[in-house]
Amino acid sequence: MTAQQQADEHLRRARQDMPVAAQVLHYVADRLSDYQPEQPANRYALGMAFTAAGADILGEYPPAVQEHALDRALAALPDEDSLPKGITGGELALHIRRAAGSLT
Repeated sequence: MTAQQQADEHLRRARQDMPVAAQVLHYVADRLSDYQPEQPANRYALGMAFTAAGADILGEYPPAVQEHALDRALAALPDEDSLPKGITGGELALHIRRAAGSLT
């Protein structure tokens, strides 16, 4: 196993220990930073990232857990008015990761 693979595996295991809502936010942040880090963030990209998180993260949980986790994740997002105008996907990903860290 390469050093990169070991680091990826360590990160994957660490995220499994996080609350489900935090896992969702990290997944969303990963999608934003992977696919449009330098482009202005928009609602469409954010919606697509949450849709993917719903399928990949929440799909394994019962509906009540899915709803609770999604509610917590959305409530933890930074207020749109507090974000700079023209924020990029990569910058928004940093804000979302910080919000994920606040969930316990």
